[in-house]
Amino acid sequence: MALEMRRNQGKNGIGLSNYDRVCRTDDRPWQRPSGSPSATNSKNRGDQASELLLDKTSPATVRKRDSKQKINSPPHGCLGCRGIATMWTMKNQPVPGRLIQRLPKKIQRLLRQVGALADEQGVALYLVGGVVRDLLLKRENWDLDLTVEGDGVAFARLVADRYKAGLAVFERFATARLVFPDGLKVDIATTRQESYAQPAVLPTVQPASIEADLSRRDFTINAIAVQLNQRQFGRLLDPYGGRRDLRERTIRVLHAGSFQDDPTRIFRAIRFEQRFGFRLERTTSRLLVQAASTNLIQRLSGPRLQNEILLLLAERDPVRALVRLGQLKLLRFLHRGLCYRKDVKRTVTAVPKALTWWVSRFPDSAIDRPIVYLMALSSESSPSVVATMIRRLVLSREQAKKVSTGASLVDRALKSLTKEGTVRPSQVYRLLEDFSDEALVLLLAKKLSKQQGVRLSLLRRHLTAYMKNRTMKTALTGRDLQAMGLQMGPQYKTILGKLLDARIDGMVTTEAEERAFVQERLTG
Repeated sequence: MALEMRRNQGKNGIGLSNYDRVCRTDDRPWQRPSGSPSATNSKNRGDQASELLLDKTSPATVRKRDSKQKINSPPHGCLGCRGIATMWTMKNQPVPGRLIQRLPKKIQRLLRQVGALADEQGVALYLVGGVVRDLLLKRENWDLDLTVEGDGVAFARLVADRYKAGLAVFERFATARLVFPDGLKVDIATTRQESYAQPAVLPTVQPASIEADLSRRDFTINAIAVQLNQRQFGRLLDPYGGRRDLRERTIRVLHAGSFQDDPTRIFRAIRFEQRFGFRLERTTSRLLVQAASTNLIQRLSGPRLQNEILLLLAERDPVRALVRLGQLKLLRFLHRGLCYRKDVKRTVTAVPKALTWWVSRFPDSAIDRPIVYLMALSSESSPSVVATMIRRLVLSREQAKKVSTGASLVDRALKSLTKEGTVRPSQVYRLLEDFSDEALVLLLAKKLSKQQGVRLSLLRRHLTAYMKNRTMKTALTGRDLQAMGLQMGPQYKTILGKLLDARIDGMVTTEAEERAFVQERLTG
């Protein structure tokens, strides 16, 4: 594809870089958005020798080629190599009109309106990323990512002003996040290319064309865009064969250094592989295994590693993804002593069933599902291993408390709650009062992983009773005890605790009975 660069000054003083395109795949010129100045005639393109080709090491890297070289086939050594995506093999085909129509009506209207605003500013605007992929897969995904050939942050400010949306700007990556009054979130970015000073570090970015922007992405299935300008609304850009790979259920990187540049893509590849039931293309699989065998992931910061691990564990069924992590020995990057042994696998495999039961019984319980899986993964590890893993992932204080307490308390409680003999409701309450809801789900999962039958039913009854009783309170308070003549001190907590136990066990049911219960202990 030949690119003829030209500078265009947009309205409102926003300086924007645009490109007039001549698409060699169908011999039709690309039409600029309405409101943009018409293309000027360039000098003899054949004599300029300025057409841009993708370098084999990174599709966002450009180099000049001999003007006599034919453009209808990839040059020797570029991304046309077998197994790696190449922009030379796919046309920019028109998207079916029904594609955008799969979005909710209010989102369709918004996209048309911001497309018209882009025309007013003389810039090209695209819908990109996961939402385009999922539209093609007929899956729901309303996370909107837009990209602008020009100053994306300036354009985002205009959109925010027009729609009274909240705005957060991330200058380093030329990106902005908008939150509309109805709660809809939209990310708007400048089309850009990336360069990595060294593997696993965050990249340096600079403005680029939409083709270069798509080429920097992780996989071909995420390197598809839909134009939103009015005259080109719905036009699909698929320069790297993403639609083909979607049809063939294939995950393919765009260049051989992809996992080296950004090792988080290893986790994303596994996540998409399991979510969609896709396969890794052969070369991509080989590159992933090679990258996983190195220590590149160790270079990732804690927050970046945490983000990928928790996203993977947030999948609808992350069990198979965890199996893949175990096969690739990637758990060593959480802690070298963390292994996906048979007992751990049994517990992890039981978590979905435990979650299903829990949500059906207690729909108002807000469960952090990724944390449940992380607790199950570390449930057979020592406290020191768990503590090191928590530090490596830089978990929040709340998350750390859940993960650390879950592993240490579950086994003891499980033995007490399923042993022969009668266990009073107050005893169940005292065993479980320090448990988070996530730890309770893990408790059930561990029991499911070992046996079912009578003991499992007993545990479920105990959990149901506990969830009912944990909101119970006594009628009397510390002030009442003071009014009854009891001196303030540690005994308040002891007496009120015994009173609550009596309430839970049904020994007292009214305030009068509570007063009699307390008075009996004071005089006794």
